[in-house]
Amino acid sequence: MDDRERVLVDVWDWPTRVLHWLNAIIIIALIALILGAEWMEELGVARELRRPVKEAHACLGHLFMVTLTLRIIWGFIGNKYARFSDIVPLKGWQWQAIGHNMKWYLSGFKGSAAKAIGHDPLAAIFYTLLFIVLISQALTGMLLSGAEFNTFPGTLFTGGMSEEALEGLEEALEGPHEAGFLFIIFFIAAHLIGLIAHELKEKTGLLTSMVNGKKCLRREDADR
Repeated sequence: MDDRERVLVDVWDWPTRVLHWLNAIIIIALIALILGAEWMEELGVARELRRPVKEAHACLGHLFMVTLTLRIIWGFIGNKYARFSDIVPLKGWQWQAIGHNMKWYLSGFKGSAAKAIGHDPLAAIFYTLLFIVLISQALTGMLLSGAEFNTFPGTLFTGGMSEEALEGLEEALEGPHEAGFLFIIFFIAAHLIGLIAHELKEKTGLLTSMVNGKKCLRREDADR
């Protein structure tokens, strides 16, 4: 199948692309900050010197709450490929494609992956889980910030709580927050592996499509 039989298809609208990169950059920065704070603790750096790093993590987390909320809203009003109806695998053809792609991965990428103009159905399972985890991270992070740094809007829930109650809240939330952090690390690794596999095997311009919004598809796939 030569390049003359491929066409450029508009897939990702500009708000989807902007929010994708904003959220990706913010998440990476959040990871770097919290890892930096943990490494400082391991090295025995004084608490008062670690505090600004954790405060920066909390402040950036509040910005992430805004960009995540915008992406969720766009998941209902964006173009058909930006919507949750394209992400959450609820349709029969999506589950057929999931089974096909699982076999494709397990076979060492023999043959071709299932065709999807928007989100890859198998990856969509992880995208769905990611949104759930990110919402949990935003909520637990907001409460932890309110408890530890007395910041708004967490203080709407933590304001007036005793020191003992705040410590108990922090202990209860740190576990889920750390578990979410580990899932995000796993997702990033799996996302990169899947991206490389599709770029090398399918040659649809998956990476560049998140810059220019266009995928390079075979004509028969674009006409689906």
